[in-house]
This record gives sequence, structure tokens and C-alpha cells, in this order.
Amino acid sequence: MIFTTISPDGVPNAAPIGLHMKDGRFFARIYNSKTLDNILVKKAAAANIVDDPVLFVQSALSDIQPDNFEFESGFPVLKDALGWIVFDCKCRKGETISVVELSPVESKIKRRQIKPINRGYNAVIEATVEATRYVVLKDIKYLDRIEYYDTIVQKCGGFREKEAMKLLFDLIGE
Repeated sequence: MIFTTISPDGVPNAAPIGLHMKDGRFFARIYNSKTLDNILVKKAAAANIVDDPVLFVQSALSDIQPDNFEFESGFPVLKDALGWIVFDCKCRKGETISVVELSPVESKIKRRQIKPINRGYNAVIEATVEATRYVVLKDIKYLDRIEYYDTIVQKCGGFREKEAMKLLFDLIGE
């Protein structure tokens, strides 16, 4: 999922965040970030369901351009999302990671489509997770993992997955 939030100044933000369910309730674990800062002020976030690997890489490693957002009921969601859920948020602030309980208030399915499993797409997602760790920790083991996932993308991915990996390497400076 790509979570979208809005700053006190009205600037939309997007970042990939894992959505979890436990005992029938949704929650997310969010590290100290712009996303968390926005949630602490606005007490809302939207989970956008996306299938574009380039958009996923952009949201993880850079800022998404404002023209990629649209506003639904005054809240930013991604134009290219397959669907979204806007949540009210209740945060238990931690030192480096906070747990945010999410209560759905509005949702929309924009497109229904069936996509076959694509190892290249999944490898982009895994490489992006490793890239976020590499950017923070600069440990070469994460770069090795990214390169491993890139071999899968080059073998199994389509044009968009290969474009996403190129962008990933550009954004991490490799």
C-alpha cells in the first residue's frame, strides 16, 4: 500500500506502509517520518492500492509530484490507485516507531482488474524495501540484495518493472 497524508500546510505526501489486521482492527507501524508527522497533526491517512512499480519506488525513495494526487472529500489520494481507503488514525507514539490504529471512514474502488503474479513486479517491491534500508544504513549487504532482485527483474519483469529498477538505482545513487 502507499499511504497518503497531508501536512498542516496542505502539501500531500506519499509513502509505502504495510497495512496489518489484528483482532478485526487495522493498524500500521510507522517510523518517525513526514508520514507520521502528518498523521499526528491531521489524524488521518489513506491507504492507496497500486500496481505501478515506478510509483511504488518513487513513493519510497523520493517525493511524488503534486499532479499525481487528487482530492476526495478534501483528502489526498493517488490518481492512479486502483482504490483507496481513508482512515481516521489513533497513534501510540514510540521512540522510533509508532503504532497507528486505523478506522475506515471512506473508500472507493476505482478499477477492478485481475493481474497474474509477476516475479519481476514482486522483485521490485522487495528491492525497494532493501533500498530504504540501504539509504538509511549504507550497509553493502542491502545493495547486494538489491542487485539480486534486479537480476529477477531483468529476467522476469516487463518494461515498467525495468523502468522502476532504473529509477531505484538512480535514487539511491548507484
